[in-house]
Amino acid sequence: MPFCNPRLLMICLLLACCPLSAIVAQLPGYKIFKPGEAGSPGKIFTLAKNKQGYLLAGCADGLYKFDGRRFKKIDTAQRADTVTAIFEDAAGLIWVGYQSGKLALVQNNQLRYLQPEEGTPQKKITAFTQDLEGNIWIATNGEGIYYFKNKRLYLLNDVEGLSDLNVHALALSRQGQIIAATDNGISICNIGGNKKKVSVIGPRQGLPDYIVTSIAPAGNNLFWVGLQDKGFCLYNHQTGQITTPAAAANWGKGQVNTLLASHGNIWIATQDSGLLAYNPASGLLRPLAALNNQQKSVTALIDDKDGGLWLVADNSALIHTAGNSLQLLPLYSQQLYSTIHTILADKQQAIWVGTDMAVIRYSHRNGNVEAKKIKLQGLDIKTDITTLYQDVQGNIWIGTMGKGIYILDAATGRHRQLTEAAAAGNASILSITGNGHTVCAAGLEGALIFELTPANTNISSTYHFTSYNNIQKIGSTYIYHVFKDSKQRIWFATDGKGLTMLQQGQFTHYDDKDGIADNHIYAVTEDGQGKIWFSTSNAGLYCFDGNTMHNYTLRDGLSNLSVAAVKTVAQGQIAVTHPAGIDLINPVTGTISYINAASGFGEVSTDLGAVCTDSAGNLYTATPAGILIYTPLVASNQPSTRIETVQLFLTETDTAAPHLFAYDENNFTFNFNALYYPDPTGIFYQYRLDGLDTSWQLTSDNSKSFPKLPPGKYIFRVRSSLNKNFSHATEAAYAFTIQKPFWKQWWFVVLAAGSGTALLYWFIKLREQRVQHVERLKQEKIEFEFQVLRNQVNPHFLFNSFNTLISTIEEDPAIAVQYVEQLSDFFRNIVTYRDKDLISLHEELQLLNTYLYLQQKRYGSYLQLHVQVPHQLQEQIYLPPLTLQLLMENAIKHNAVSKESTLAIYISLQQHYLVVTNNTNPKSSTEKSTGMGLQNIINRYALLTDKKVQVQNSSTHFTVSLPIIKNG
Repeated sequence: MPFCNPRLLMICLLLACCPLSAIVAQLPGYKIFKPGEAGSPGKIFTLAKNKQGYLLAGCADGLYKFDGRRFKKIDTAQRADTVTAIFEDAAGLIWVGYQSGKLALVQNNQLRYLQPEEGTPQKKITAFTQDLEGNIWIATNGEGIYYFKNKRLYLLNDVEGLSDLNVHALALSRQGQIIAATDNGISICNIGGNKKKVSVIGPRQGLPDYIVTSIAPAGNNLFWVGLQDKGFCLYNHQTGQITTPAAAANWGKGQVNTLLASHGNIWIATQDSGLLAYNPASGLLRPLAALNNQQKSVTALIDDKDGGLWLVADNSALIHTAGNSLQLLPLYSQQLYSTIHTILADKQQAIWVGTDMAVIRYSHRNGNVEAKKIKLQGLDIKTDITTLYQDVQGNIWIGTMGKGIYILDAATGRHRQLTEAAAAGNASILSITGNGHTVCAAGLEGALIFELTPANTNISSTYHFTSYNNIQKIGSTYIYHVFKDSKQRIWFATDGKGLTMLQQGQFTHYDDKDGIADNHIYAVTEDGQGKIWFSTSNAGLYCFDGNTMHNYTLRDGLSNLSVAAVKTVAQGQIAVTHPAGIDLINPVTGTISYINAASGFGEVSTDLGAVCTDSAGNLYTATPAGILIYTPLVASNQPSTRIETVQLFLTETDTAAPHLFAYDENNFTFNFNALYYPDPTGIFYQYRLDGLDTSWQLTSDNSKSFPKLPPGKYIFRVRSSLNKNFSHATEAAYAFTIQKPFWKQWWFVVLAAGSGTALLYWFIKLREQRVQHVERLKQEKIEFEFQVLRNQVNPHFLFNSFNTLISTIEEDPAIAVQYVEQLSDFFRNIVTYRDKDLISLHEELQLLNTYLYLQQKRYGSYLQLHVQVPHQLQEQIYLPPLTLQLLMENAIKHNAVSKESTLAIYISLQQHYLVVTNNTNPKSSTEKSTGMGLQNIINRYALLTDKKVQVQNSSTHFTVSLPIIKNG
């Protein structure tokens, strides 16, 4: 069994005597998520954890994932059902069992219900497990046990010898057998080959109770068994032996709901007595507080990756406690705390504190905590006890301010003042440390190094020492701390003169010239690699490897530059105390984690002697509420970075699929997280997208979007830290590729090049034809412009215009002047528009009206123009200049215009055409026509649009439909 510090035995006795409401207020690392908080569901029936470290909660309305801050529901399209069992198999698939008997798998954060051909169970699912062949076993409450084998569902019930159909828990033996907890003992199930074999263990085989509620593997084919009425026992599957611990005798704490083996303890969730912790090494059973006196039922229990415990009280509140990692011993009152400057955890599992004129020894005896106060002769109320140390022979060394050193026999309580050093009789001692048979004492008058002999087992014998109070050699007689390391070097931490090292009679000084920013050194320790660590008054912490000094400051994640004590604890961590709590440094990686207000308390004593370690490397520190014990469970307690989901256009993608995306699939959102249950809100992140940038960006958000990424290869990286030092942070990455569009793909380029080569000859042949065609169209344009101009300088037109002018001059000179102005405007417009490709219909109609005015002087009202195009559309329609004028001229040329035959021209819109229509009344003697005017219009439009000019000539009307052009 893993060893657990027996000193924690006192916790049981102390907690048992305290009201639960007071315990809740004092326990560090204690967090409560009540229904409705952080999205917490109302009822929680089971807890599990996946391989990534997330907690999974089975609730009344479905399955939830929990990261220490908030619950996230894993949705399902079907009706919500109560989740009663959760299990992750070897392939990473999450199996979910329901109150109704339904089964589901979690895939891509979605629940998919299973529908085997054999049907699903009709009773509540209570547990899952997986055997050595990969078969999934499913326990039910009323139908026995099902198992999936070769994608088929089989049933194992009382017909095959199952002891009872109500099965509460499953476990796997080393040989691959399934161990089932039932209402009638333990059933051992085996399906080797095609045979089903079941054997039963009950009271006849030594089981204390018929009804077995839970089973927890303990390693080496051992299993802890929870019972309904008789507590718990240990089952050895190898020998079949059942052992009932003494702590379970005369059990009166109610039904055991579930068991959990974690870090040397067996945690027992009970129906009536809350959560209990059993330590197999000591045999002690101790209670852990529930929410209050009324809520004593713990219905679910799981541990997290950081060593903490999560329990469900009365199926409602989710509670987090630090479990074994943080324990609080409320040994003293607030009034007594103000007098305590030092503590000691001795080799006999007792705890000593120094108070006014005395020391108090707390120990456990016969199931009780005994507090023995030993007054020290010669001390007065003004004398502070500053430091305590137990030497290799078991005697207690007591340092005082102004009264020197006392030696105390821990077994008898007999003590004496150390008077061998005359100068030390009234000395002020700040710290006492030791290494083997060496005891080091430091204070305001220098340092004393004692070498113990076998005779010093008796405190009355003479102690031999060396005095180090030479200012020239050490630098100062004001020494906070003296320390002897594993290389037999002695280190002196001085007040204002830096750090001095004594090796083989030679003194070496380290101060500001060696890079130490503050020469006020408080404490020294040595890590497992032989590096020296020391604390300073205002410059943080230093690590010295013999050549270089590394300064840990706020930049590296240190909480405070004013560092008091520094200790080496279990798992190789370096612990430093400061006003805000305790920082824990991993000397290999340099990462820092914290015990502070987020852990449930915010104040620790900063006295150098108020921090100590025991023989197992656990850290003890004085707080106002008692002595806090930190037991390192893992070497590095850092957040674990995860990329939770990858979204493409805000739709979640399947991260298991190939990370290959089309060129237009380029809007990504990455949702990430870092699991750190002691303080899930105090995490910083850095991210970068390789392929887009190379610099890390700091954020405290859990999401980052990258819109409109160009084609290329990318790697999204994210890392997390408890501070802004990411040098050894855990990192998660997602690599993906956005493909180029097909026209930039190599195969398309090759194909295009080949096709281009094949078409090159054809292109060359056609090029000349295209050039000729364009030249022909350009020629059409020139001929069109020429035709228009020629028409307007037609002698007939000029002759008619001049005749009209002469007659008008004789009849009405004023009108003649106006006529000349209109004629002038007409020819000016011809010159203005002849070089333009397009003009608006509005401009064309202005020109046409001028031409109409000139013609109406000849034909009067027998020549009519009707424009049926709304004025607001006239600016939006374009056409070649003088097109309408040429059509009107064409109509006048080919039709009689007189009182008997009025010529009416209509301009209207029909779908996508501008339609020009005139009634037909052919002249008796027609003018010779080449037809070039209309043909030029047709050719002109061919240059401007793909739509063709349409010409219709009936017996009554002549119509030309011009394609509408919307832009010029």
